[in-house]
Amino acid sequence: MIGVALMCAASVKAQQTVKIDSNYANSYYQQRVEYFNQMSIPKNAIIFLGNSITERGEWQEILSGSPYPIINRGVGGDNSFGILARMDRILKAKPHSIFLMDGINDLFRKLPNEVSVNNYRRIVRLIKLKSPKTKIYIESALPINEEMTKEPYTKGRNKLVPLLNEKIKAMALEEQITYINICPVFQDEAGNLKKEITPDGVHLKASAYMDWVAYLKAQKYL
Repeated sequence: MIGVALMCAASVKAQQTVKIDSNYANSYYQQRVEYFNQMSIPKNAIIFLGNSITERGEWQEILSGSPYPIINRGVGGDNSFGILARMDRILKAKPHSIFLMDGINDLFRKLPNEVSVNNYRRIVRLIKLKSPKTKIYIESALPINEEMTKEPYTKGRNKLVPLLNEKIKAMALEEQITYINICPVFQDEAGNLKKEITPDGVHLKASAYMDWVAYLKAQKYL
């Protein structure tokens, strides 16, 4: 009976063990970071931080009238581990505010929500520690439209976005920072990314960024 019990315990332990894909430093990531390292961030800047969805936004042009410098720190394919690894250099500039959007690449990699949210928390606490006057805005992960996506790793992911966002929102509440639900601007009644605003089911067309900024302004975040 003892042998059977040990075997059962080992089986349960094996089932509980989850392999975490924490890789982020691919060649594109390294290229972007090398570029960032050559470009200083002005003091008191507004920084848009995230993955390719952030990277593709022409934030500087859309917000050309801003009294604060506008900086894009998006990296295509980045995940919460990669963003965390980039924070030190960003925080040396003591930003006015940071708008962080992440999450979908974590879901594509099948990272457990707890891992993603813990990385968010580490990012938030790092900002509080190293640049306490910086305003922190955590934006919801965007839905995707799986009817338009081709990559196998995107399939079955959209239904997981709401749960991740719930956990991110709860973390933001615990950390007493602002959570911005940006999903209503971009999703249809079924919770999918609207077909008319995306070229591939994941990313946004240029016009969608205008709506994004308009929403942030309307809500007094910008």
